[in-house]
Amino acid sequence: MTTHPRRVGHVLERAPNHLGQFLHGNQQARRGGYYNQQGPGYANLIVTNATWGETINPLADALAKDGKRYWVEVAVCPLSALELPNDARQRAALREFSDWDDVKDTRALRLIAANPYAPEALEQFEALIMALKLRKDRLKYAALDDDTALAFSEIVRFVGIDQVTPREILTPASPGSSVELSKLIGESTEANELCIVLEEIEEAGGVAKRLLAAGQRVIRMPIFGRTKHNPDVLKLSDAPNFILVNDPYALSVAVQGLKRLAADLTEIVWVGNSALLQAMVKRDAPESTWLEVPDLRHDVILERVSKF
Repeated sequence: MTTHPRRVGHVLERAPNHLGQFLHGNQQARRGGYYNQQGPGYANLIVTNATWGETINPLADALAKDGKRYWVEVAVCPLSALELPNDARQRAALREFSDWDDVKDTRALRLIAANPYAPEALEQFEALIMALKLRKDRLKYAALDDDTALAFSEIVRFVGIDQVTPREILTPASPGSSVELSKLIGESTEANELCIVLEEIEEAGGVAKRLLAAGQRVIRMPIFGRTKHNPDVLKLSDAPNFILVNDPYALSVAVQGLKRLAADLTEIVWVGNSALLQAMVKRDAPESTWLEVPDLRHDVILERVSKF
């Protein structure tokens, strides 16, 4: 597990060999433990990214450490903790995979990261990694957005499955669009190609369902679950409040928490780069505002928030 924060830090900060966050330990800082001095012009950025157990979230840590340079106060408020499925679920997933695809098969395999946390889950699923290594010459890839594709590429190379680059991973032009991604996969599929959709245990399965409806061969492989945290942890401030979200679960929980706190949603600005999340904000919190960022690098996020 000690390699996990190091490798993910490379991805999220786009900085090879960036070990700054690793020098400070591998535990999530306690809430309130980061710089917390408001001043004129400060913005309050609430980071909702999930964590793996008690390990640090590299993006949240980078934002918190660099926030004061941009006059942004950062509150790290993970709304869930992620975990792999139990052993029985893992064995069941591997059995289904072997039933659908023999090691000696010659048909293409499409590995799809249908969730921002799917690449990180794959990194920890050692038995699945071994099964994919035996089929590496047949693998193709797809992901919901460019940031997930970057993480996917880094992890696939890091664990020794393949040397795929982010540009070789199919992604939709509209980040987070399962409709567009499913269409792209359908247009580029080979005969009898098998799609392995890496998703969350309780996920609705938008990508998988659309592929199945189009007659594609599909395995839905839920490779991680999560434990919900109390949404009351959201730290609102008298300064302008920005909430960073990177998956539908965090957004739904955050909206629930804001309503429980009787927060004025007209004063809330959501930060993200997913068309799906933007549509969810418009539906579930129409009074609030959406701030689009081109990618999820910490400096890009802080720059956009500080200049909003």
